Amino acid sequence: ILAVAISLAVLASGSYVPSTKYEAKFADKEFLYKQKFFFEVLRNIHLPLKYEEYIPYTKTWVADESKYNDFTQVAEFFDWYKTGAFLEKGEIFTIYNELYLRQTYALFSFLYNSADWDTYYKNLIWARDNINEGMFIYVVHLTVMHRTDLQGLVLPAIYEIYPYYFFNTDVIRSVSYKKLYDPKFGFYGNGKYNVVYANYTASYPVDYYNNFYTEEYLNYYTEDIGLNSYYYYFMMDYPFFLGGDKFGLMKDRRGELYWYMHQQLLARYNLERMSNYMGTVKPLVWRFPLKTGYFSLLSYFNGVPFKSRDYNYMITDEFYYKLDWINSWEMKIRKIIEDGFYSMEDGSRIDLRLPESIDFFGNLLNSNVDGVDASYMGYIEVFSRLLLSGNDYNAYKVWPSALMQFETSLRDPVFYQLYERFIDLYYYFKRFLPSYTYDELNFNGVVIKDVTFDKLVTYFDYFDSDISNVLPMPSTDKYFDFAVFARQRRLNHKPFSYTMNVMSDYTGKAIIRMFLGPKFDRFFDLQYYKKYFFELDQYMVDFTSGKNTFVRNSREFYWSIKDRTMYTDLYKKIMLGYNGQEKFALDMSEAHCGFPDRLILPKGWTSGMPMQFYFIITPYTAKTYEEGYYYDKSFTCGVGSGMRFYDGFAFGYPFDRVINFNYFYTKNMYFKDVFIYHNDEFKMNQTF
Repeated sequence: ILAVAISLAVLASGSYVPSTKYEAKFADKEFLYKQKFFFEVLRNIHLPLKYEEYIPYTKTWVADESKYNDFTQVAEFFDWYKTGAFLEKGEIFTIYNELYLRQTYALFSFLYNSADWDTYYKNLIWARDNINEGMFIYVVHLTVMHRTDLQGLVLPAIYEIYPYYFFNTDVIRSVSYKKLYDPKFGFYGNGKYNVVYANYTASYPVDYYNNFYTEEYLNYYTEDIGLNSYYYYFMMDYPFFLGGDKFGLMKDRRGELYWYMHQQLLARYNLERMSNYMGTVKPLVWRFPLKTGYFSLLSYFNGVPFKSRDYNYMITDEFYYKLDWINSWEMKIRKIIEDGFYSMEDGSRIDLRLPESIDFFGNLLNSNVDGVDASYMGYIEVFSRLLLSGNDYNAYKVWPSALMQFETSLRDPVFYQLYERFIDLYYYFKRFLPSYTYDELNFNGVVIKDVTFDKLVTYFDYFDSDISNVLPMPSTDKYFDFAVFARQRRLNHKPFSYTMNVMSDYTGKAIIRMFLGPKFDRFFDLQYYKKYFFELDQYMVDFTSGKNTFVRNSREFYWSIKDRTMYTDLYKKIMLGYNGQEKFALDMSEAHCGFPDRLILPKGWTSGMPMQFYFIITPYTAKTYEEGYYYDKSFTCGVGSGMRFYDGFAFGYPFDRVINFNYFYTKNMYFKDVFIYHNDEFKMNQTF
């Protein structure tokens, strides 16, 4: 079955604005029943199901072989589960453990191979009450994203399903404490008592001698719930243990996309560092003691804090041989790049001097199942994260750090150092590719005359998240009446528009790419600064001969999505639709497959931070964009469809290769100087 995933991360979502290009669609009762089902089974995940209609299915799974597509895989799950060796409920889950990973894949195969909705529905209810909670949440997301019959379904935001990974211990404690002394806490009728304030309180040691500005200045960014959710969803769309042929992931150039996404994460992170007068992040050096410590102040559901990493962190003796493995794997990768080819088992060679080989190389470096010879190349990402967390891949039980959960990885400053090291390998590969020629950059007959922008202003405002799941729901009939909010001060920006005027001798379709990067003094410095340019938008336009004017609003940007509707409010909309009281639109308004719109601009400076936008227009040449497996662009993201990007240009084009300045700057390119102003008072007087 060719799977089309339902959610997507940053690099290829449609705009979250409901599309006007497609006929409006509304959910029928069957679809809304499925929506209702997921919202109910994900409520109070650590407590038994309370809904009477589901309780009969909590005791056993569907045993009929005819109800499965591949019963061999399902039987393996049955046999394994019966041994009692599965991770128990209440235990801490992470995918960065060999035993838990194998169990997760077995559970996924069990649910994924359920032949129809009825079988899946009954098996999921059984798993809800009998499988470890963290593993269950993980597999629910995988199946909803990768089963074709669940296309278009919306899950609650991950930070509202499981707030423990997004809100610090003091927030969870405050909610529990308020409920103890005020029985009315949590009910809408008592709304003024239903808010707790969530601060950014991760603790970092201060190095007074070498680093006046500590990582603590970036808490508002690295702990942003939208940013961390984005990373979680991307990693769920492209899990390293799911094969691309079976799930269509190879069509999306998964190896290339994976590393471009991380390169863009680093670019955006560095822009935020610049906003706080901090230097750019440097690659991790495997030298101990490791200076960078991290104390997340997060706790798991059972009260165990996330494992921390001490300042001047040292690894134990038994981990040094694993450090040797990591260094050996990296040396092998560098040698393959330098040799310019990879020898396959059948004697054939992959030419790594071809630009399209980046996808092969990306899979190789990621060690996903679409790569080759993982035992030889090694699981460099997995083992690096474990080494920095003081954990063993083969341990029977683990105490995971922030690096060992997708929801929390971006909080740890060493994440960016580690992936800067990996991205150096990505750029090392690119260094051997020829620079783009004039013909590969130029667009004959197209000249960008000017671009004008609204004033760019950022500010902090308050955002409420529904964290009701940290408290037991009083009863199923009180669902509408019960909600608890975590109110957090988050970075945002005023919506802005720009106007682009283009003269064209060309008639037809074209693609406009838009990047944001730092301002520098000399044009030749672009060779160094190009890695810090963050891609904001990519869209198709129709040119006519003569002057063409395009107006684009920041709310339309292709890569970004808006904030999600809160859990309880969205459930209420689902129930109103289910009961026939109003229509439930099927559109991208609840998309979680993109970078948070709030964060497309770095904070900037009160006096105005100088930056620049870069635009390039290229002819639309793709032949397969409208072909292949169908997905509904009006309300799904199309993971695994091969139609997530407009053309065949490399991700990051034209900044992905060494620049030849003899002919880099062409008339279809445009640099626009801007200032980003930060207003700390803007919207601070808003009443909630």
